[in-house]
Amino acid sequence: GGDFYDYFFIDDAHLGFVIADVSGKGVPAALFMTITRTLLKATAQFIAEPTRCVAQLNDLLAAENEQMMFVTVFYGVLHLPTGQLRYVNAGHNAPYLLSTQGEVKPLARTGGVAVAVSEEFPYQEAVLQLQPGDRLFLFTDGVTEAFNAQQQEFGEPRLVELLGQQFSD
Repeated sequence: GGDFYDYFFIDDAHLGFVIADVSGKGVPAALFMTITRTLLKATAQFIAEPTRCVAQLNDLLAAENEQMMFVTVFYGVLHLPTGQLRYVNAGHNAPYLLSTQGEVKPLARTGGVAVAVSEEFPYQEAVLQLQPGDRLFLFTDGVTEAFNAQQQEFGEPRLVELLGQQFSD
């Protein structure tokens, strides 16, 4: 109950999107996820820059965090007319860029810790110029940490191999 994703228009030219994973399980994780999602979406409507938005979210969640829960977050803002993506990765799995040339490569990390761990953390932003036809693959550790019937973990190398097969056309 603690994984979530969302996307929303910030204005006519900017699309915000997020994927996140709350620590823990069950009802507490689901409630913390709901609070996180609501606060992020509300904050993004007033703070356009991903670093400031995630920093504000972090401060709000860390201030009253008696349960010591945390959230890994990848939050991006896509400028629709140009394809420029500005993003912050707060301890989440790095998404993969699936280029039109068939390359599968992880997005650069931004060095952020999970949200709600420490107030006033200085999150950093990265910028990526997407080309027409490029795609992003966002995921949580539920994908890479899944086990098959033989108790073999799916793993990130297998994910990269699968993405290369599926998206290289």
